Amino acid sequence: MLTRKIALISLLAALSIVGRIYMSSIPNVQPSTVIIILTGFVFGARFGLTLALLTAIGSDLVLGFGLFTFMQVMAWGVIGLLSGFLARFRTKIPMVMMACYALACGYLYGFVVSLNMLIGGVPSFIAYWIMGLPFDTYHALGNFVFYILLSPILIRMLEAEKKKLRI
Repeated sequence: MLTRKIALISLLAALSIVGRIYMSSIPNVQPSTVIIILTGFVFGARFGLTLALLTAIGSDLVLGFGLFTFMQVMAWGVIGLLSGFLARFRTKIPMVMMACYALACGYLYGFVVSLNMLIGGVPSFIAYWIMGLPFDTYHALGNFVFYILLSPILIRMLEAEKKKLRI
């Protein structure tokens, strides 16, 4: 079963990384956040956190590394953990509300990534975060659309794999 889990997380990471790289021409619009959310919903916080780490490092191998890579790991990690904790309520919440959660995660991601500017003080953090809000909005709207498009298919596939793994 361990080999199957490793293969599953590798495939999800590849899907997330390729989706991010493929969509890189549109600023901040990519399916990675939604894939991390759905993985956290189905498999729990640990899977979501692992996928967050692999997505940030794997996609930044192509898109470029920087201090922001660490912040991306933190931001997607927080989203993966939150999604894992919300997993038990996922079936009780309507799809549109879950898509709104994905939308909110776009803003959460931008906020956490901006935290690295606290080194320069609170005013520089606020200025940096406010200047990034249009890009956070692109990310949030992309998450909403990707959630609507991907969740019915991906959740079904992940649930089937979860049954095979007996998690």
